[in-house]
Amino acid sequence: MKTPICSFDAKTGVLCAKCEEKLHAGQISQDDVDASVRLSKVASKSQDIDRFTLSKGAKVDSDFVLVLRSPDVLAVRSNSALAERIEGEFQQKVWFLDSEASERGFIEGLFHPARVLSVNQFWLPDGKVTKVTMAGKAAQKKVDVEKVQKIAKAVKNMELLVEFEQK
Repeated sequence: MKTPICSFDAKTGVLCAKCEEKLHAGQISQDDVDASVRLSKVASKSQDIDRFTLSKGAKVDSDFVLVLRSPDVLAVRSNSALAERIEGEFQQKVWFLDSEASERGFIEGLFHPARVLSVNQFWLPDGKVTKVTMAGKAAQKKVDVEKVQKIAKAVKNMELLVEFEQK
């Protein structure tokens, strides 16, 4: 398994001098370290996870976000037992996002399985805002918009404005 820290550090939970320097320099975060250690524990019991590549980990409120390669995200989404094992180790809801996705793909991953109709960007004097239009009122009940906005901000520093299609 590839992680932001060395595999030995991920297995032991103790950072070597090189990884400690990365942490202090801001190249990786404490959330990256925590995600690497926890995912490594699950990987020791599951060969499926042992092939994963973790790009980033982020704690957002009471949830944890794992940014993985595309095939890894597909493997987790197609195997609910695997997702449950990972959530069991983290002891909280875990979001699985694609590190290789385009901006639209990233947004669709955030709202999965709800359908995204459109993604538009607006430039404002104080930065860029991404407007997302979702399909139907049924999605509005399933999606925690505030949580999705916080995750987008934490992972990609993206401001989201979410609207739902009115029929």
